[in-house]
Amino acid sequence: MKAKFIAVVIAVIFSVALVGSAIAEDLNAYMGTSPENNVKIVNFIKEKTGITVNQTFQSFGEIEARVKAEAPNFNADIIVGCGSPLAFMAKKSGWSIPYVSPAWKGVTDVFMDPKGDWYNIANFSFVLVGNKDRLAKAGYKMPKSWKELLDAKWKGEIVMPSPLSSGTANMMRYTFLALYGDDAGWKYLADLDKNIHHYTRSGNAPTDLVGRGEFMLGLTSDENVKKRLDDGYPLIWTIPEEGTGYDGTFALILKGTKKLATAKKVIDALGTPEFSALMADIGYVTPRPAANKLYGKTLPKFVKIDQGKAAEDRPKNNDIWKQKFRTDFK
Repeated sequence: MKAKFIAVVIAVIFSVALVGSAIAEDLNAYMGTSPENNVKIVNFIKEKTGITVNQTFQSFGEIEARVKAEAPNFNADIIVGCGSPLAFMAKKSGWSIPYVSPAWKGVTDVFMDPKGDWYNIANFSFVLVGNKDRLAKAGYKMPKSWKELLDAKWKGEIVMPSPLSSGTANMMRYTFLALYGDDAGWKYLADLDKNIHHYTRSGNAPTDLVGRGEFMLGLTSDENVKKRLDDGYPLIWTIPEEGTGYDGTFALILKGTKKLATAKKVIDALGTPEFSALMADIGYVTPRPAANKLYGKTLPKFVKIDQGKAAEDRPKNNDIWKQKFRTDFK
C-alpha cells in the first residue's frame, strides 16, 4: 500500500513538472512590426501555443544592423518581422536554421522559402496619407500622382521614414527607382527631399504625425492606417495612379538557438489560417487568403519589383543616400 502511494505521488510530481515545463516555455525574438502589432502577434502565439515571446522591438533596418553586428552569436532565438534584405542575407550567410513547417503546406513560394530558411508572414505596402482637416483648410486635394508631391506648395508639409533605419522607407526608395529608373528615380527622390520636413525612424510614424495634424501628408506603411481610421483620426489615404511597392514581413529561426523545438512551434503557429486572419484584419496581404480590412476585395496596383535585386542593392543605395540626403531621423 505504501509503495502504491509513493508511486502515485511520483506520478503526480512528474505530471506537474511536465505541465510547469510547458507553461514556462519561452524564447527571445526580434520583432519589427509596430509595437502594438507586435503585442497582437505575441498574444496570438501565447494563446495558440502557450509560448511566451520576449520581444525586442526595433524597425526593420535596426534589426538588420543588430543581426549583422551580432552574427554569428545572436541574442535572440527567432525573428518575427524583418524585411527581405535581412531574410535573404540570413539564408545566404547561414544565419538561419532551415525548417520546413507542415503548417505552411500549400503556401506559395512568395511566402515561404522552399528549404524553410524564411517565412513571409504577410506582405505590406506603403500609401499616401493626408490630414482631412488641414487639407480642407488649405483648399488642397490629395495628390493623384506621386509626382504631384514635388509641387512647392507641399514644402515642409510631408513626412516619410528614412531608408537608413526603416524597411518601409527602403521599400519606398526601391519602388521609385523601379518605377522611374535609376537616374530619374534618384532625381525624383532629390526633388521630393526638398519638400520633406523630416525623416522618421519607423515606417509607421508618419501615420500618427499626419493623423494628429502636425503635417498635411505622409508616406507611410499601410499596416496601422486602418487602426487609426477606426480610432477616429481625421485621415484620408490613397495610392497614386502609378501604384505602390511591397515587401514581406519575414520570420526566421536564428542559428545557435538553444530553443529550436520552441521556435519551430512558433513558426507552425504563424502558418495557420487564424494567424493570416489576424494579419489581414490589421491590413496585411497574407499567405492564407483572408479578407483585407484596409483594401477590401480589390488589392492595389503594385509596381513590378525584383525583390532579390532590391535586397542586393540596399547597401549601395544606402551609400548613395548618405551622399545625397539628410542622414538624421527621429
